Amino acid sequence: MSRIYAVTLVLLGAATASAAAGRLKSRWLTVEIDKTTGAWALTDARSGVRWPTEGMACAGAAEDLSDGFAEAEAEEVQERRAMVLRTKNGVEVTFQLIRDGQSLEIRYAGTNVGDVRVLGDALAITDTEQGYVVVPCREGLLIPADSGTSFTRTFGTSDYEGCHMNMLGFAKAGSTLIADWDDAYTFPDVKSERLESGPARQRLTTTFRLQRTARAVRLTPLGTGDWNTIATGYREIAEQKGLAVTLQQKIARNPHLAKLIGASNVKLWTCLARRMSEDSKQEESVNVRWTFDEAARIAEHLKTDVGLDRALFMMGGWTEGGYDCRHPDNLPANPECGGNDALADAVRRIQELGYVGCLHDNVQDMYADANSFDLSFIEKDVNGNPKKGGRWLGGRAWMVCAPKQLELAQRPQNLPEISKLFKPWSYFIDTTYAVGPRECDDPAHPLDRNGDIAWKQQLSDFARDTFGLFGSECGREWALPHSDFFEGIVAVSGRYYHNLDPASLGATVIPFWEMVYHDCQIAYGKYGYAADQATECVAHHALCARPLYYHSIPDHLYWTQQAAAPRAKVMARPHVAEVQATDKQTFQIRYAWDVAADVTGDWRIFVHFGADNKILFQNDHAAEPRTSQWRVGQTITFGPHTVTVPSSVRDKAINVYIGLFSLNDATTRAPLAGGDRQNRILAGRLVLAPEIRFEPVVADRTEPARDAFVRSDGWAEGLHATDVFIKNTHELLGPLHRATAHQRLTRLEFLTADRAVRRAVYGSAADAVTVVANFGVTDATIETKLGGAVVLPPWGIVVESPRFAAFYARRWGGQDYPDGALFTLQPLDDQPLASSRQVRIFHGFGRATLIWRGRTWTIAREQTIAP
Repeated sequence: MSRIYAVTLVLLGAATASAAAGRLKSRWLTVEIDKTTGAWALTDARSGVRWPTEGMACAGAAEDLSDGFAEAEAEEVQERRAMVLRTKNGVEVTFQLIRDGQSLEIRYAGTNVGDVRVLGDALAITDTEQGYVVVPCREGLLIPADSGTSFTRTFGTSDYEGCHMNMLGFAKAGSTLIADWDDAYTFPDVKSERLESGPARQRLTTTFRLQRTARAVRLTPLGTGDWNTIATGYREIAEQKGLAVTLQQKIARNPHLAKLIGASNVKLWTCLARRMSEDSKQEESVNVRWTFDEAARIAEHLKTDVGLDRALFMMGGWTEGGYDCRHPDNLPANPECGGNDALADAVRRIQELGYVGCLHDNVQDMYADANSFDLSFIEKDVNGNPKKGGRWLGGRAWMVCAPKQLELAQRPQNLPEISKLFKPWSYFIDTTYAVGPRECDDPAHPLDRNGDIAWKQQLSDFARDTFGLFGSECGREWALPHSDFFEGIVAVSGRYYHNLDPASLGATVIPFWEMVYHDCQIAYGKYGYAADQATECVAHHALCARPLYYHSIPDHLYWTQQAAAPRAKVMARPHVAEVQATDKQTFQIRYAWDVAADVTGDWRIFVHFGADNKILFQNDHAAEPRTSQWRVGQTITFGPHTVTVPSSVRDKAINVYIGLFSLNDATTRAPLAGGDRQNRILAGRLVLAPEIRFEPVVADRTEPARDAFVRSDGWAEGLHATDVFIKNTHELLGPLHRATAHQRLTRLEFLTADRAVRRAVYGSAADAVTVVANFGVTDATIETKLGGAVVLPPWGIVVESPRFAAFYARRWGGQDYPDGALFTLQPLDDQPLASSRQVRIFHGFGRATLIWRGRTWTIAREQTIAP
């Protein structure tokens, strides 16, 4: 063990400049420190980049640091490894090299130090440096310094949509750096400002506010690199902290977790939805959405009829009062849905399917009508007032203090009895990881933000030990060693975030969580969303290699009570063939329809001239030949039609929309291939002044198909719309997760300058899994090994790996799919896909032909082929 020698230097006012200069140095970095002022700068030894770029950074802004260190002592501890600066008031600022010299820790000590603001100058980056900040908020944000957007936002430690890892990543001039910390009273403020003069036009600064017990922040320069370098660097730090507990380690602890590899999340949120008044005294409504028997029958239907092979099947609203009612008193299971015996039977039947059964609970909220209601359990403010929470189904909630949450959960009638009665393999406690760290000023159970996290870790451990597997809402890295799944870190309500708007920050959403922790946790999104608007959400999940979450299951035995999903879309695309002006108010117009697949059913053609939802005039006409006679490969022409522009129209240019509607009901439109949300095609723009002429849409403009994955012209034809969406997305995302679950996202690339086309590589070398997704507004063509030149529509996806391939594309393998098609391919033998003699092909939607290994196959639903 080496000795540490301490040398105390008293700095006098007449000290020379050289005497006032200190230096800490390792093979990774050099830190220059002015012992008189505390000013400092860090130089990355590998890249040569300096933080800050120019000048020196201050030692921190705090009340007792304002006078500097002119009359203080400076102490060098272990030469070139640490330096302590002291003020006359007893405040210490320590600069120390840690982690074998790879990181600089700046820490503060002293009873009078107060709150500190630091690093705002050291971490400033500009557009001229091509700088950006990586923020681990949910999946992650890349905030560039050249967005032109001004903002200020605090990403508090573990706060709701704050920092979900205790780190930020920085890049400038091609060099990267990580800032990390431990204390929950650390609040990074990211600010973007436009500059009026100088070569730089925008600057990003990140100032760390260290409050109360937060007294340290660490900087780790990584040399030349990008966001991938930052992710790899932070994974090493996370492993040192003991956070990166892998799925393989967790499966060794409880083998049931292996059933969640590739498992979709199916959640019946509110089996019993009972709504109470604000004070929880008056019942306002009661609605049984699913009995416990119906819940089990839904699981059986998904397994048998839909072919959902793996699922985390969750039930909420099973408790005595119903969803978000009468907590913390859960038992007995509510009689409205069937009671204890019916719930136990449902869990048994669900788990006999191979699904992981899970019950939804909440120990944070307490309601006034609970038999156990007791204000002594509730958090108190500084004046001793109990803290109230949100207004939920059960009325106004009261916030239970974290140690009391554990106490309530441990009661014999709570988690222990629930496990004994129902025997689910997993348990979910709502809000535990979602709500930001809490404080309580009750002298009987005082709590600060760090203590709140520590108690929630204990709660997680208890629930996990009781049931086997445990998860909670959203997710934080401190929960990784104490849980198995998160619900809400990948997405919220079909969007990237709940409240945060990435566009307001000029940010790009990136799967940074997957770059650090993909192999450590099962992760899902949360809350319901519209399946017919979810294509972007599916693309996001594909890039993240995560299964989807289905939280909008219709009531009761939905597939028996509601109409099946609409049949295939009409695979014909209209365009304007010719426009000729005959005078200032009149023109002749010809139309053409390119037929990509035989059309079933007869429709009438509508042509609307106007803007968005405003129709100024029309040219509706009959289809002759009838649409039911249109055949694949034909181009059907109509016209010319003479159209007169009404004199009331004053617009200089208007849009031309074309579509099909029912012969019997003008309000019913055909689900048109490539149509917008109103089932119409934007053909182009009709210019009215100074003379009439037509401008077609830009050739590469593509109307995004938000409803692509509810298409049923494949395996799921005739099924309920909910089942169609589940089948199409699970067949894509479930196998993708199985192929990647034990790997990190090792490389993320932007294939276009606007960062719209993104490639994610999971793992490395021969076993790597590659996902490309197009988040742009036009088609994108990429070269792939298996599919050749692949054309991806907006939110199109292509996956390639040794044992799984998939695509939602307009072209793949030399085959064109005008309205997009979904296929997946998996070998059923022990050979790689490219040489397998037994390949299962799933066809979700689109043209049913697939070119594979030199042959054209027709796959109506699914088929095992022997190429």
